[in-house]
Amino acid sequence: QLVALGAADDKEAFVRAFVPLDLTDEELKDYLDRLKTEDNEWQNLKAEIQAIAEGSNVKRIAGDQVNHVVFHFQHPTLAQCDREVGFDCINDEW
Repeated sequence: QLVALGAADDKEAFVRAFVPLDLTDEELKDYLDRLKTEDNEWQNLKAEIQAIAEGSNVKRIAGDQVNHVVFHFQHPTLAQCDREVGFDCINDEW
């Protein structure tokens, strides 16, 4: 879903699906506004999500993969930039 929303450049739907559930409305709005004004950040985020989905740059997957998962990967567009992105499953929603 995140890959499709990113490909469609639907920033609002992407943010609503991506951010932690405990973010306040103001925090969500601030993050969305930043993605709307900082295209480089938006492009990097989309590239990271695509890399995780494809699995090609993923070096390691940690966590129990039931309630928590952390992907360790080489950033797809930034040289020598290792990243780790974690996801939590809350109420059957990642």
